[in-house]
Amino acid sequence: MSRLLIVDDSPTDTYLARKCAAGLFEEVRAVHNAEGVFRELEAFRPTAVIMDLTLDDLMNGISLIAEIRDRNDDASVVPIIVCTSRAMPADKQIAANAGASAYIVKPITAEALAQACSHLIPGFATAVLPPTPE
Repeated sequence: MSRLLIVDDSPTDTYLARKCAAGLFEEVRAVHNAEGVFRELEAFRPTAVIMDLTLDDLMNGISLIAEIRDRNDDASVVPIIVCTSRAMPADKQIAANAGASAYIVKPITAEALAQACSHLIPGFATAVLPPTPE
């Protein structure tokens, strides 16, 4: 089962990411802070994570990615796709150095998400799933 965890403190960006992911993943959950990320990594066991770089709590996306990569469990290797409004090459490099698997500049699209996932998740089917009722 393909599962996506969205990490973004913006309700609007979370909504857009959910809409883009709805036809690509069987289950999608969203959290808005670092505490939620660690809880869901264990409980939800996502196939991939979309993460903003700017979060409204004590930890930014870069330090959160680094902390996930430092874990000694299955979560340490989950593909992390940064989705941010920061379009500078230096930001992309900083994210990669922290352990990000891919980088998408907002606004997110289903096509950009599908392309990133097809490169990161073995056997990821880019065929669109039927929409889930809201």
